[in-house]
Amino acid sequence: MTETRQKLTDDYVQEHGQEGLTYRVEQLIETLANMIRDERRLETVCQVHGTTYSTTGDKGQQVHKHRPEHVELMKVRQLKLQYVKQLGLGVSKEETTWH
Repeated sequence: MTETRQKLTDDYVQEHGQEGLTYRVEQLIETLANMIRDERRLETVCQVHGTTYSTTGDKGQQVHKHRPEHVELMKVRQLKLQYVKQLGLGVSKEETTWH
């Protein structure tokens, strides 16, 4: 088990109890841990290379584009937020939308 996954599991159990740690929740936590790993990797690429780049268009004009890694980083962050909400991390047991 990765360190991130273990921390997420510990947080979940502390907030929602051991009885709530079903197979489905464990799979969501594993997916969330992988998203966090991907987010860190993408953040590193964006820090090193920036979030945009320039290229020359087909008519010779200068074109500014978002790096594919930056676009992917935004998608991962949105999906990560959905998983955090689904797991109810950071909210009380009564406030979660799913148990």
